[in-house]
Amino acid sequence: MHDGRLATAGMEPSRRKPKLKFGLKGKKKKKVNTDLVLANKGAVGGEVEAPSEASALLQGENWEDQPGTSAVRTRIIPNNKRAKLKTCIQKSEGRPQSFQICINITEARQLVGENIDPSVLLEIGDEKKQTSVQEGTNAPFYNEYFVFEFFAYKEVFFDKVIKLTVMHSKMLRSFSVGSFKVDVWTVYRQPGHQFTNKWAMLTNPGDISTGVRGYVKCDISVSAKGDAVKPGPKASDAEEQIDKNLLVPEGFPSERPWARFCVKVYRAEGLPRNNSSIMANVTKAFIGDNTALIDPYVEVSFFKRVGRTSTQKSTAEPAWNEQIVFTEMFPPLCQRLKIQVWDEGSMGDVAIGTHYFDLRRISNEQDGDRGFLPTFGPAWINLYGSVRNGSIGDDTVELNEGIGEGVSYRGRVYMELAVEILSGGSGSESKLGRMLKPSKDAKAGKGVGKDGKTPAGGGGGGGGAGAAAGGAADDDKGKAAAAEVLPVESPPALDADNNETFLLFGALFEATMIDRKIGDKPISFEFSIGNYGNVLEPPEKPPPRSPSPAFRRRALDAPVSATPTSPLLLGEPADAPTTSRSSTPPQRPLIVEGNRYYMHLPLEKQKPCISVLSNWENRAYRLHNSNMLDNIAVLFEGGVASAAELHRKSEPGAEHLLETALKEFCADARSFVAAAEAKLKAEGKSSYLTQLDRKRLTLCRQELESMIGDARSVVERKRKAGGVKEMLQHATKLKQKIRFLVEEPQHTVPDVFVWLLSNNKRIAYARLSARDLLYSSSREARGIHCGKIITLFLKPPGKRVADLSVQAQVDVYLWYGSSSDSVHMLDDLPAGFSAATGGAASSRPPAALLCAEQHAFQLRCHMYQARGLIAADTSGLSDPFARVTCLSHSQTTNVISQTLSPTWNQCLLMSRLLLGGDLQHVWKEPPRVLVEVYDDDALGRAEYLGATVVVPEVRLASDPYAPPTLEYSPIHCGSLPGGDLLAAFELLQMQESAEWSPPALEKQEGGIYTVPANIRPVLSTFRLEVLFWGMRELKKVQLLSVDRPQVFIECAGKTLRSSVIQKYKSNPNFPTLVDAIELELPENEHLHPPLSITVVDWRAFGRSTLVGNHVINNLKAFKYAPPPALPAPTQTHRPPKVTEPPGPSTPPEGLCPSAGDTTMTPPLTDPDFLITVEEDAPPPEEQLGKKRAGEARSTRGRSTKRKKRTIADESAECVIDWWSKYYASRDKRAKQDGSPFPQVFDKALPYQGLLSDGIDSLGKHSDIRVTAANVDRLVIPTSCVEIFCLVTRVGGEPDGDKRKKQKGRGTLDPNLGPATKLATLELYSKELEAEFASFNDWVNTYELFRGKANEEEGATEGRFVGKFKGRFCLYKMSEDNAQDSDQDTDGGDFRVSRGIPPNGLVQVLVRVYIVSASNLHPADPDGKADPYVVLRLGKNEIKDRDNYIPKQLNPVFGRSFEMQATFPLESLLSVAVYDHDLVGGDDLIGETRIDLENRFYSRHRATCGLPTEYSLDGYNAWRDGLKPSELLSKLCRDHGLEEPLFRPGRISVADKVFVGKTCFVHEGEDEPLESYEHLSLKVLQRWAEIPAVGCKLVPEHIETRTLFNKDRPGMDQGQVQMWVDMFPMDLPPPGPSVDISPRKPKGYELRIIIWNTEDVILEDSSFLTGQQSSDIYIKGWLKGLEDDRQETDVHYNSLTGEGNFNWRFVFPFSYLPAEKVIVVSKKEHIFSLDKSEQKLPAILSLQVWDFETLSSDDFLGTVELDLHGFPRGAKTAKLCKADMLTEGTERISIFQQKRARGWWPFAKCGELTGKVEAEFHLLTAEEAEKNCVGRARKEPEPLPKPNSLLLSPVPVPQSTGHVLLLVRQSVQVFLPLGVAELQEVHHHGAGAAHRRAVPRSALLHAAGSHFSEDSQRMRSDL
Repeated sequence: MHDGRLATAGMEPSRRKPKLKFGLKGKKKKKVNTDLVLANKGAVGGEVEAPSEASALLQGENWEDQPGTSAVRTRIIPNNKRAKLKTCIQKSEGRPQSFQICINITEARQLVGENIDPSVLLEIGDEKKQTSVQEGTNAPFYNEYFVFEFFAYKEVFFDKVIKLTVMHSKMLRSFSVGSFKVDVWTVYRQPGHQFTNKWAMLTNPGDISTGVRGYVKCDISVSAKGDAVKPGPKASDAEEQIDKNLLVPEGFPSERPWARFCVKVYRAEGLPRNNSSIMANVTKAFIGDNTALIDPYVEVSFFKRVGRTSTQKSTAEPAWNEQIVFTEMFPPLCQRLKIQVWDEGSMGDVAIGTHYFDLRRISNEQDGDRGFLPTFGPAWINLYGSVRNGSIGDDTVELNEGIGEGVSYRGRVYMELAVEILSGGSGSESKLGRMLKPSKDAKAGKGVGKDGKTPAGGGGGGGGAGAAAGGAADDDKGKAAAAEVLPVESPPALDADNNETFLLFGALFEATMIDRKIGDKPISFEFSIGNYGNVLEPPEKPPPRSPSPAFRRRALDAPVSATPTSPLLLGEPADAPTTSRSSTPPQRPLIVEGNRYYMHLPLEKQKPCISVLSNWENRAYRLHNSNMLDNIAVLFEGGVASAAELHRKSEPGAEHLLETALKEFCADARSFVAAAEAKLKAEGKSSYLTQLDRKRLTLCRQELESMIGDARSVVERKRKAGGVKEMLQHATKLKQKIRFLVEEPQHTVPDVFVWLLSNNKRIAYARLSARDLLYSSSREARGIHCGKIITLFLKPPGKRVADLSVQAQVDVYLWYGSSSDSVHMLDDLPAGFSAATGGAASSRPPAALLCAEQHAFQLRCHMYQARGLIAADTSGLSDPFARVTCLSHSQTTNVISQTLSPTWNQCLLMSRLLLGGDLQHVWKEPPRVLVEVYDDDALGRAEYLGATVVVPEVRLASDPYAPPTLEYSPIHCGSLPGGDLLAAFELLQMQESAEWSPPALEKQEGGIYTVPANIRPVLSTFRLEVLFWGMRELKKVQLLSVDRPQVFIECAGKTLRSSVIQKYKSNPNFPTLVDAIELELPENEHLHPPLSITVVDWRAFGRSTLVGNHVINNLKAFKYAPPPALPAPTQTHRPPKVTEPPGPSTPPEGLCPSAGDTTMTPPLTDPDFLITVEEDAPPPEEQLGKKRAGEARSTRGRSTKRKKRTIADESAECVIDWWSKYYASRDKRAKQDGSPFPQVFDKALPYQGLLSDGIDSLGKHSDIRVTAANVDRLVIPTSCVEIFCLVTRVGGEPDGDKRKKQKGRGTLDPNLGPATKLATLELYSKELEAEFASFNDWVNTYELFRGKANEEEGATEGRFVGKFKGRFCLYKMSEDNAQDSDQDTDGGDFRVSRGIPPNGLVQVLVRVYIVSASNLHPADPDGKADPYVVLRLGKNEIKDRDNYIPKQLNPVFGRSFEMQATFPLESLLSVAVYDHDLVGGDDLIGETRIDLENRFYSRHRATCGLPTEYSLDGYNAWRDGLKPSELLSKLCRDHGLEEPLFRPGRISVADKVFVGKTCFVHEGEDEPLESYEHLSLKVLQRWAEIPAVGCKLVPEHIETRTLFNKDRPGMDQGQVQMWVDMFPMDLPPPGPSVDISPRKPKGYELRIIIWNTEDVILEDSSFLTGQQSSDIYIKGWLKGLEDDRQETDVHYNSLTGEGNFNWRFVFPFSYLPAEKVIVVSKKEHIFSLDKSEQKLPAILSLQVWDFETLSSDDFLGTVELDLHGFPRGAKTAKLCKADMLTEGTERISIFQQKRARGWWPFAKCGELTGKVEAEFHLLTAEEAEKNCVGRARKEPEPLPKPNSLLLSPVPVPQSTGHVLLLVRQSVQVFLPLGVAELQEVHHHGAGAAHRRAVPRSALLHAAGSHFSEDSQRMRSDL
């Protein structure tokens, strides 16, 4: 036995003799001290030598040579003989699933182009959708919502590309302005799977020199089933900074350069030889021989673009030497690059194999020289897919296109990837020669994302099948879609000496569970790596460059035989060459004892061996690095898993264990970093390291260094915060990071396949990574499965059936390494086995292993119980039994019928198991035991429910016997959890001598053994109390309604029955409320059995039918916790010992209302606590109306600056309604979300009163000071320290100063300042149930299921049959309470029913308020919907069909509904949104359901939310029937507290005293009035602080509920904002319902006078004189009201760009001040029945045009002004600059200013093209009616015509001899002096209709005969 192996068996590490390493001749090496290994981790017998230079990088094992590294310790995974236990034996295949992509296009800005009509085209895959077209604007506003639905494989779906293109649509054709692309995976990786309110940057990929083409603001969200989408606000903010908010992932640079991605494809080898196209198969059928070779080509797809190489005809070893070049921005918003090899066929191309590059694995996003661009190779990539000689079929196509795990090697491709950043410009200067150089390591941009894992492996990783072969996937006007394909020089030929022979050695230890169907013929197992060892493939002709295996081995034999250290491969050159033996000899299996379904191979004496020689480039160093990282990851994961398990069980020591794991991780990482540095130093000598090899070493080093820092900070931080839970979260993130590093993207050796062959057919396979089997002399660089026995479960190729598809279970010993290392291949063989040698065969690896000794064992399987099994019968239950298999034996338990938590309590015996090998080996690592669970079916075959693998405990005859412990093992059904099995397994050694015998078992009738008492858990008596409340939502069972249900509660073999509900329809509650049962349960709570709830329905003649059931696996939640003691009752009316001066609301002396503490310590020895809850003293109820009117009056006179701060410019509206409160709440929410300390504000809210004007109370009473003397008595939470500072500073200053200071610090709390004077309500972005734990504080709701559970979509919805409402309480019985229990049961004193109301019928008035809906799923073909609301409550239904809202996906309903209900009969409220259709039925868009009963009875009091303020009427009127003081008294009574004590200025509740203002003085009255309502409301808002009974009461709120639709289960169909009020009919009636009807938009009129223009560019030139001029006119319109576009008349022939107009535009429009939007109602097209309503930002467009008579007019420039914030106009034309619109100049709102006048610039393509002088005047519709004006220059109030002619002298042509004058501001002609008649000729038309050329005759007549002939010629030109 090799001494190295003994060392690992737990003895002292002995020095190992220097051994040969891969590929090296034996040289003398110096010894190094290796005693660095942690002793407790199992010693490592590995001597480490200093290698020669050539191999410095091959090994990665020479690190301890480096000076200074000897202190580095390396922990190693313990050297077990078996691989780590995996309980999941097979993973489910990925299935296609439903996905939804929702895109909201809000607006676009800065689009390139003149006067364009843009629309946005959305493309995802083949689906296209388009927004409406917006006319004449470079900044269109859309706010349109689109939903794309997909049903696809996850990999395929994530590779889809979302493309947004802005199109400029003209009459006949459209032009692309620019486009933006992002792949779905990038979006899905974002927080919440979405980008919200981000700007997508548009570019033109066809011409990259054009730069940015504009921006589109959009939301993109990707949701799978069950993902909830949070709606984001759709705001249009004129001052938004686009650059800071681009649509790129976090960490990407805002400016991304263009780059060329060059994919160089050199050659391929090992492809399947035979053509598998349809024609070839037809030929084969006729001729019987398939000689046609394949015609391969390579297709590369990247980011929706496809490039392909040329086709090489009839070759399986093609050489292309071509490169495919993509030009994309870098870093690309695309995750993966797809390489596919196709076989070209006449009938259609067939995929051969697919590989994906994950760009994150081959690049690094860090800054500077730390990062690197994506780079790869030149290196090989391996392709996997279907079986090589398989016939064509569905599975074949999918596997070869990268979906699912490839089942066979299909060749490899030699290729390279380089990225080159273009240095600006179009990149055309990158000539071919430059691109052939390896890409320089330019400073990398930020790389692609950090988290998220996509397997980099080929078919095995599973990728998506993208576009089918051929053609460009996406035609972007032909130019951009197809990539360039260029020739490239082939890389230097790989040196044949560089190749090395590798040996794969394996020994088959066990083969069992062989399917009976394939066992009738002899079977064998084939082991292959690449094409080596593939016995069914026809032998290939030797390819050039790589000799045939036999030839290659012959060549290698000579040097091998020369080395005396490889005895296994010794062979004289004269001998026949060594051949591979890749399959075991065929053997006929035998039937397993105790189970007729399975067979096994008899391998007790001899274990057959295989050996496969293969020839590969020696790139093992890559795999060694990965293995070292893997080693670190495995150890770290183990430590974290142990700590997590302890934490789950709430045991101590979890924290310490986790700290240790983190510290050890740091030590391991440091050793790797040291090693990597050593490697990098030695690296220069190696020629064949690729760029990526070098960069990856650096990357791993950097990442590990940062991880060490993270780990340290986690350990240090836990002392301050979070505890173990937070540490575990951080540790999980570290695990993911290191796992990401382990995967090596540059493949070297293909994976190893193990195939089960029967009758020359491939039956089943297993696939292993060669890296895991790779040998290295350094233990930490060795693969985790190298030299270990691995248990493999072989599965059939192709689609998996749902059933257990394992065809065989094999235990194999595998070793893979360089043939020069083959001397070590048996080093780790378990003791007791030896190689069968002898005769001539001694020169080869052994053909078999011999087992020296065999030992007889007995296996006892103590099968106690299982829980949480999968339902397999239509009843929703199963009839489970378990089958246990170990080696050649198998046994089955009894069937337990109709349960999901069977208790078998059965011991299965398997006697005479023969185990080979050393006893110590068996004791340490016994064979695994497989447990399968099935559902027994009387007629068909048993149905598979799941399986698990367990390790038995071994008891040797020499050791004393100890019983095994029961443990839970997880059961897996495919990848799904299938429950847990509680069992114990022991292997007992049997001996012939009778000295030692295992303990006897109890036998029951039927020959069944029970689990021995010493193994069964120790039981105690517990009492389970059950509250039976009622049944809800029961569906029909067997076509009949359920009428008399009864509930059975089963636990630990006992059953408790509820009373029978006599008539479910008239009262679904149980007549008897509470019952109890005594159970015998294990003392260890982790072993508690599950509890099952079964409901049956009693039918006629005493028949009962199972309705449904629910299983609760964990009883921990029901443990009884005694309630905290109620406060001791205080003596009634005992006044607190606080002296009270007669003032109305003086707080006690010496006390300051504390800013933070709710329980202050008073200076006097007072039993009460004082809590100050003073807020701004509200007025008495009677005066509220007056005050509000006064408020409204006072707001009118405020200054404009003050107005800016009012809510949504409502100051001018004088209207305060419910919507005012809603908008104020929205603003407050937005401020909190935007604040850096939102949680501080939440904590500070209870103390808000202290900070608002309530601080007055501090100033008013001179006897109260916050002094140094009493500050130390105030206990303040840290979050409120700043707030308290504010109070102490303000202390006793005069009023005015105090207000100033408060104003100055107003940023502290968003609730201060005039904007929040309005009362607000709580806006919840999710369901109210999510905020208040489903309101199950009083009772739990359990869903009942029936029918088979399967993995199909929507299965749970189909299985749901109803709900049981109840509650459980479990506590251990002690002696004294055991005696009381009988009396308890009689007396009705149950713990479970304390505080539970009676369950009789209750009459309730229900009011439902539906505010609005958002992001509704489109229901009409045009992508819109016509939604309306339908409410159902019991038999009541309210259809609001008449009030549907046309063509709207974000409707504002503003509807309230009232109905009466009787609980519990009508307690489920359904709110549905339907789409109104004229023809056919209306479609359901989505619905949400609310359990009103839970809300009604909850302690959180969800009947009617508490408002922030108490008012009697007005917008914030008190809605509840009871006043706050009555509510407070009722709450105290309900919770068994004393009545609250009301005294002036204070209210006492449960030994807490709340101090506040209760005296209010009326206006105009002297007598103060006492009112406790305001203070009572404050106490209710702080009810959570009341000891023992306190909890948060539901505030006044609006909840956002997600809508769902049965047709699309689990997919979000939109959200609805609503709330529900409930009022018991036996209490006083509530006030009238709140009016929330939507505000009608207000009519406004905008009047614009266009006075003059200046500096307008001159477009026309006279063809005679070359004189530049323009015929200027102005167009104007409000966005959305393009139909009301208005134009001035034309100012002809302006020579200086100046024009006079005096022209009035009048734009009436409807406007919503609070939302700052214009409301446009119009019919979308002629056939529309209704007007649809659109809300658009208030934007005015003014354009200047040049009038043309014959051609279309020329666009000169535009200005767009947001009426809410546009720059103040310049005083003069000179001061008017182009940057006025961009720079942060002062902005004004026309809605506040009402009037504005000045000069504004026109621009075109960013250039200043003119200036306009305009005057704006905004009036309300009423004001406009009183003060009418005419449009243009019409009556009333007509504008004057432009100024008369201004004459100025100009130089005259010499020939005329006259002084001429230039007529300015009109048509320019040359005239002599004194022509007075011209004053009458003014050439302005009266509008567009008068735009005609000026009559020449008039001019000539006026000029008379003064013109010379010269001037007449000039005149005719003009």
